[in-house]
Amino acid sequence: MRTTLPIREPFSFDQTVTFIRRFPPCQGEYLIEERSLTAAVTLGDQAVPLTIRKRGRDLEVETPRAADTAAAVERAAHWIGADDDVGELYAAAAGDAAFSRLIETLHGLHHVRFLTLEEISVYCVMMQRTPITMAARMKRAFLEQFGTPVEVGGRTLRAMPSLAALSELDGPTIGRAIRHTKKGATIASVVRGVAAIGEATLREAPYAEARDALLAITGIGPFSAAAILLRGLGRMDQVPSVKMFADDAAVIYGGAIDEAAILRRYGRQIGYWSFYVKTGAARLRG
Repeated sequence: MRTTLPIREPFSFDQTVTFIRRFPPCQGEYLIEERSLTAAVTLGDQAVPLTIRKRGRDLEVETPRAADTAAAVERAAHWIGADDDVGELYAAAAGDAAFSRLIETLHGLHHVRFLTLEEISVYCVMMQRTPITMAARMKRAFLEQFGTPVEVGGRTLRAMPSLAALSELDGPTIGRAIRHTKKGATIASVVRGVAAIGEATLREAPYAEARDALLAITGIGPFSAAAILLRGLGRMDQVPSVKMFADDAAVIYGGAIDEAAILRRYGRQIGYWSFYVKTGAARLRG
């Protein structure tokens, strides 16, 4: 089935594809073509291919089952931040010359999230005190062992199982799959804790309440809680500390930043500011 995916302008599908191509935790997991992105995702009780395709100025969502259409559109919109109002970020940047130049480079880029809460719940443990390339290898090994295979154009993609299914895995089993015993035990703890809270609560509760619920889970600290809320669920209104982006910001601004001034200027757009800063710094370094 094919249906239109509403987007909020300014939006650039090319920027979205470029980001995904360069993002190590997801490399090799999607079928990426010039005008389409295809992922394997669990919708309801089944793993299916989910394709976002550019047709002229519009985007369309394709999925095999008519019954999945609404869920597919919701998941696709979440994945690429289709309804995000980047105009608010751009307006806040007026007078910030360095960031305005970055906007020119990334114009139309919306916040690309991890595809599902399940995915970021697993990956936030893998990336703890671990280089991004090593964490990405663990994630690929995890999906190879536990992901549900979906055949797309002669290629096998793997969908992350539901939180309920992941909660049935024990720490030693996960540890053997990713070759890291401690992280295996922590992942088992985290997915059960996140499942107990529920995605609706993490999306809709006041930020501090959602953050504190995550922090109560064994294995989740401030950085992992922020990753789940920001990179997983697209909650852009807070970050644990501007300091954690200081190195990337220095690349954009040419030196140290005034953290208080950044917070005053960007306010509830601070998560988007951090996303643009990290993305821009990575491209400049690359």
